[in-house]
Amino acid sequence: MIRAWSKSASDAAGRLARCVRGGVAVIGALSLTTIVGMGAFAIELGRGYAADQTNQRIADMAALAGALAYNVNNNTTQMTASAKAVVVAQGLPASAANVALVTDAPTSKQLVQVTVTTSVPLALARVLTASLSYDVTATGSATTSTTSSTAPPCIAALSATPTYGITLTGGVSINAPGCAVGTNAGVTVPYGTYVTAKQVAAGKSVNNPGSGITTSPTANNILQNKSGAASDWMKDDSGLKAALCQVNKLTATSDADYADGNTTCISAKVAPTAVRYTGPAKDWTLAYEAIGGSEPSKYQAVAYNCDYTVPAGTYSIRKLTVPGGCKISFASGSTLTFDSIDMSGDTMTIGNGTVTVAGDFKVNANNPITVGNGDHSFGSLTILGGKKIDIGSGNFNLAGGMSLSGGAYIKVAIGVGNTVVIGKDGSGNAITVEGGSQVCFTSDCTKATAAAGVFSADGNISNTGGGSLIVFPKSVNHVINGDLTLSSSAIFSPGLYIIKGNFTNGTGGTIQGTEISFALGGTFSFAGGTTLDLAAPGASASYGVPNVLLMTKSSSATKLGGGASGKYSGLVYAPKSDMVVDGGASMSSGTSACLMLIVNTLSLNGGTAIGSTCTGMSGSASSVASVALFK
Repeated sequence: MIRAWSKSASDAAGRLARCVRGGVAVIGALSLTTIVGMGAFAIELGRGYAADQTNQRIADMAALAGALAYNVNNNTTQMTASAKAVVVAQGLPASAANVALVTDAPTSKQLVQVTVTTSVPLALARVLTASLSYDVTATGSATTSTTSSTAPPCIAALSATPTYGITLTGGVSINAPGCAVGTNAGVTVPYGTYVTAKQVAAGKSVNNPGSGITTSPTANNILQNKSGAASDWMKDDSGLKAALCQVNKLTATSDADYADGNTTCISAKVAPTAVRYTGPAKDWTLAYEAIGGSEPSKYQAVAYNCDYTVPAGTYSIRKLTVPGGCKISFASGSTLTFDSIDMSGDTMTIGNGTVTVAGDFKVNANNPITVGNGDHSFGSLTILGGKKIDIGSGNFNLAGGMSLSGGAYIKVAIGVGNTVVIGKDGSGNAITVEGGSQVCFTSDCTKATAAAGVFSADGNISNTGGGSLIVFPKSVNHVINGDLTLSSSAIFSPGLYIIKGNFTNGTGGTIQGTEISFALGGTFSFAGGTTLDLAAPGASASYGVPNVLLMTKSSSATKLGGGASGKYSGLVYAPKSDMVVDGGASMSSGTSACLMLIVNTLSLNGGTAIGSTCTGMSGSASSVASVALFK
């Protein structure tokens, strides 16, 4: 029985041994599979990491390229094309990239997001799965925000309504090699017309059949369908707003572009002082008479000579009549009050002192009338037929208007701080200059001299007829409560010119001035062979609006035509006005600053030209500085 049990135990032990050896074999086999799988996983993981790094690099580069393209033209089609071109250049198919314009919720930043997906084939890991490959995805994001460039475009046409905001026809040209030309509508440059610029940007299409557009240093830097191609970058300038507020005061209008209507300013207009004669009813009529004991005969130097010398004193004379051949002289230190003067004689000399003529001072004499320094107040002035008046320094008050014709001449030698305040006649005219006459409010009729305190004319100023000239004084503000119409020459001394109505020149002459700004309620129009040389104030100037030459919010068209040519240093700001340059007219930069235009639309035709020496450009490739990878 023991032997039987022992045999049974021995058989059982044999069977157990055989089972253990089999289990170990199974376990060994299973362990080998795991070891092989782990090795395969390690190899596949390394290949996946390498693919991920490559995809991330490509996605980042593509996102930057897409952001650059979008910054230039705000066009998602070109953004996508630029991003995918980078992907293709790295040896991947374009289908490997998904490009999207997204907004990052936490920061509200606009991003160009590029997702690159590639397939990595399996090698050793095939022993563990039926799949032949797996996908590796990487995403790159770049910001599209832009920064302001160092200089605005030379020409900005703001309207997006017409097909073309800048139109060239008939042998015309725009030469602005140093800066950009932009419009929110299209640009048409047909055969025989030319544009030279750093960049031409349009909100609509660019019609350039004759390849008349030349850009440098980047060739064909022409942008179409670009959002925001032109902007009113001067709208909120404090100096411009202040000047146009003065215009609003004259026109009694409110500017809808500003919340306060841009009317919260004190008008620079000054009303003239009314002049009345309240003295005795005493008239002086000079004559060839004996020397007497009463006025005025007692002041004759020689009997029957009609030559009167009046000593210093205070005189009230209702009407002074100086007939032909007679002379009169009032000594310095006098205070003179007249109701009216009719001067048809040879000469009149008034020394230093206060002079008041309540009514009309009519001059029809052959020789000059000289008035010394002091305060001068007149009801009205009429100077005819080549006659002359020289008035010294002092405050100048004219209750009515001033009229000169037939080669007449008046010079008022305005001194430092003196005021010039002029009213208007029954026709609404403050100053009328005709037929070769001259009006100067400076001590030198060829240039600006002393700085006046105020220049205010409560009516139209008109300088018509060949050979005429008007010279304005230097003053912080020049107010013209009406139109400024020039058909002859003018010298504008430094300052801001606030004009209620239009500024026009129709038949020629020379217009010049430096450190000047014109703020208009109406529009401007130059034609008829006018030659202009006008310069805006510089950044540190004491007069006018820095860098702004002409400004108006009028929606009426502005025009330069009829052979008018000129140098314009500064900005012409007419954002609501359609500007037309035709008839052989030309505009170019002056020597002190470059010409810039902000207009509604711009049309050139008939052999005209616009030239600007500005440098820099806005909204172009200069915006790439702010493109960056995000996170």
